[in-house]
Amino acid sequence: MSKLMKPLFIDGNFNREGKRIRANYLRTVGEYPLWINDGKPDNDYARHEEDKYYLYIQVGEWLAPIGYTEHKIKERAGYEYLNKQWYGDFEKRNKFFDELRANKSWEEGNKVVTEQIAKEEKFVKEHINDNIIAEFLKKEIENTIKAYNESKESGGKTFPNYVGALFLNELDKCEQFAIVYRAEREKKEQERKRIIKEQKEQEAKEKEQAEKLLIEETEKTFVNGGTIKGGDIIVKLADKHNINIPIRTRGWILNSLAESTITVGDYVSYSYRYWKSKGATGSQKVYDILGDIRKTLTAQE
Repeated sequence: MSKLMKPLFIDGNFNREGKRIRANYLRTVGEYPLWINDGKPDNDYARHEEDKYYLYIQVGEWLAPIGYTEHKIKERAGYEYLNKQWYGDFEKRNKFFDELRANKSWEEGNKVVTEQIAKEEKFVKEHINDNIIAEFLKKEIENTIKAYNESKESGGKTFPNYVGALFLNELDKCEQFAIVYRAEREKKEQERKRIIKEQKEQEAKEKEQAEKLLIEETEKTFVNGGTIKGGDIIVKLADKHNINIPIRTRGWILNSLAESTITVGDYVSYSYRYWKSKGATGSQKVYDILGDIRKTLTAQE
């Protein structure tokens, strides 16, 4: 049966205008009439026919999404039933498998785990039925109602679950909570942006202060003597004091210069070490630049 129905959401947003889509009635599970979209399949990677369309539950004139295809809901409901029957809960199932693998080689452990999973799949296929699916749906619906009630109790400070509101026939109230929730979310987003901005400004300020200190210390080293690590600071000092560095030499200093040493005594000397790579050679021009930087600094004293 095909019919024009109102989906609760369109493109992820609440369908407040009540637009309709054509949907196909699938079947009723327990007290829940299930529908699917009439058109292009929702799931582009369907494993088989029952995995193509996501299910809706009809609630009055609305269609509430439940987030599962027919295949997925059978699988999920079936495994929850299996966990309860065989293990008690999911954590106990994990413990069972851990014990199953214990004291076995990888090959042995993999074999017994594969065999156990095959037994589980067989059990699910044999036992899944509409009663189990209906029980699972009931639990899922209860969770949406719980989420909506939590939002209602907080006055909209937590996410207002529209599906839960639909089952309680409180969509109008949910809309009001949604307004509060969006405002709260926007407020938090603005606060987050403010904090990030302040952090970046603080980091930039600290970086600037550290660079300023490094430049001051390096200038003292040029005057009094010592060793300077790396080439970046040499380029920065040259730029600061308007000392021209040819483009090729600038690149060499930035990429190859490891350290420079200024020795101050009866006379001033300069030396440097550079990172050696295939075909790499030194640069005579570096001596001129080091000398020009020192000459400029000592002239300022």
